[in-house]
Amino acid sequence: MSPSILLLGATGASGLAFIQVALSQPTPPKLTLYIRPGSRAKLPAGIETQTRVVEGQLTDGDALREAMDGVDTVVSVLGAYPSLSGFLSRSTSTPIADAFEGIIAAMRATGATRIFALSTQSFSPDPAETLSLKVWGYGLMPKILVPQGNAEMVGIGEAVAAASDLDWTVFRVPHLTDGAADLPVFAGLLGPEYKGSLALSRASLAAWILKEMEERKWVKNAPVLGNY
Repeated sequence: MSPSILLLGATGASGLAFIQVALSQPTPPKLTLYIRPGSRAKLPAGIETQTRVVEGQLTDGDALREAMDGVDTVVSVLGAYPSLSGFLSRSTSTPIADAFEGIIAAMRATGATRIFALSTQSFSPDPAETLSLKVWGYGLMPKILVPQGNAEMVGIGEAVAAASDLDWTVFRVPHLTDGAADLPVFAGLLGPEYKGSLALSRASLAAWILKEMEERKWVKNAPVLGNY
């Protein structure tokens, strides 16, 4: 397991699940949480005795470099949330994805070399992937219902995969649930051999990320994950 991890998106549901699973390991990693200013109340009570917390915006290069001091692995569970205004305006702006240029620059400046980033099936770096009708229909919904969020997730995948000098993994997720950490996770590219479902528990996602840090099966690749 990586001894030093910076977590982006720590106050969201997936971030909180990652914190819980990471700190429950027999030898927990050294964990730094990067959060928006004023959002400490969203973290579990007493968490600052077990982790390091740094406040800053995603666009704050100085704060990002401070947070990455001594870190070798960045885990991003940043994602966009559905909004009525985004649906009505059909906006495809990508402020989160755009911030990855600065995040990656901070990694290069501080020597962090490994990054995991959340995306969805809308991002597909492999033209050989094939979609079943069920998966195709599932992937079509975000494009219609949450165009801005869909654009963000595609943009995040593209930004991270373009960092060829880093050991990146873009993990593409379906519907996220609050299920158990020990649910089995299938990781693979879409096609006839893919066995994952259209659901993935956040806790099992966290467990998969921590395992992949050791196994390194998906460096410079973008598996789709699903419980099965």
